[in-house]
Amino acid sequence: MKNFSQLLSENLQEGNEIKPKPDFSKYHFWGLYFSASWCPPCRQFTGMLKHFYEEIKKTKNFEIVLVTHDEDERDFIKYYQKMPWLAIPWSEKMAISYLTRICRPQTIPHLCIFDKEGNYVTCGGRDDIAMYGMKAWNHWEDIVEERKKYREK
Repeated sequence: MKNFSQLLSENLQEGNEIKPKPDFSKYHFWGLYFSASWCPPCRQFTGMLKHFYEEIKKTKNFEIVLVTHDEDERDFIKYYQKMPWLAIPWSEKMAISYLTRICRPQTIPHLCIFDKEGNYVTCGGRDDIAMYGMKAWNHWEDIVEERKKYREK
């Protein structure tokens, strides 16, 4: 897989609007957030992730895309209203299913992180933020740097 952002829908939801997918190469890191309103750990982590997102966006290029696991559109809308990031539109059920199949979240919440080239960095984003807080960013940079060194050998 060369660029994971190519697997995203051509249009993403931002608030109440559907907009063309942004150029993900402008983000140093971006994430796919698998979550649902009916999941208590998801609701808890969403607050933590929102804080991380709002703080990191002050100084870094970062984006998140919600991949909902809600089964009811009203539940999705109500839950998503609390989030400042993008989402796969509710109507894009095939895209949601495809991303879920490829990323294979064992449980939710689940946060996969990718770099600006769309390369996979980690699917441990949730644990990274819970353990390292704002320093999760540095951890992701370390992962990318280690892989770069490995490829150069």
